[in-house]
Amino acid sequence: MLGKIVKKNIGWILLAAAAAAALLIVNASKEWILQNYGTNTFKVYDRALSYIAGAAAGWLIISLIISSVRIAGEQKDRDRTAKELEELKRRKEIEERSAKAKLNVKGPLKDEVIFERMKSWLNEAWGRMTTTEIPALMSDILRQMDEMNGYQAKLGRLLTNNGADYLDDTNGVLESVEQSILRKVRKVLNCFVVYETDSAEDVQKMQELLKETRDSNEAQLNNVKEFLFAITDFLNKQGDDNSGAEKLDIYKRTILESISDAE
Repeated sequence: MLGKIVKKNIGWILLAAAAAAALLIVNASKEWILQNYGTNTFKVYDRALSYIAGAAAGWLIISLIISSVRIAGEQKDRDRTAKELEELKRRKEIEERSAKAKLNVKGPLKDEVIFERMKSWLNEAWGRMTTTEIPALMSDILRQMDEMNGYQAKLGRLLTNNGADYLDDTNGVLESVEQSILRKVRKVLNCFVVYETDSAEDVQKMQELLKETRDSNEAQLNNVKEFLFAITDFLNKQGDDNSGAEKLDIYKRTILESISDAE
């Protein structure tokens, strides 16, 4: 920092040094100047050089203060920027680790990630077991996830074809069901990692968990299917009566309650 201050004020430093040196020379040669040029000449030189040296020193001090404040501010800005970059780097690393996590617990679960992870287990020890229902149950759950995606696609087409934007909240109902299914499948995937295929007790627990997951999913999918029928019936009867809206509300409550019960 000191080097930068000196570099920025080198002109004033040289001027002040030169004026001070000249003033010293004049005063050291005072007797010679008085004898050869007189008192007035000495006074002119002495006053001029004193003024120049004083002014240069004054401006140098002011300039040094200004430079010090400016450089300190620049250093503070650099430190703040470096800190912000470090924080940004840290957040990016966290986000990258989160993105790499197959079963990230933060935010909504991604159905394609859960589906592919479940599918991959079919080629591993749990999926190759021939003495249990586990592989068949895994396939059932994969089928259910496909069905859920199919129901969501059908709802989207149904609302679009009928211009039923006012029923857009029904998408949220199906998304809630999907997230419930994904959370249950994530539990299965985590248990695949922890349980041992060579332990009869673990195999029994795994099979029971898969059955429970399949049956719970099936119940929710049946509710979703009935919900889609109710929406279709409501759209087909638009303008006839208001009973359809009440029926939809009942289905919504039933589905949301079933999600709560399943978890």
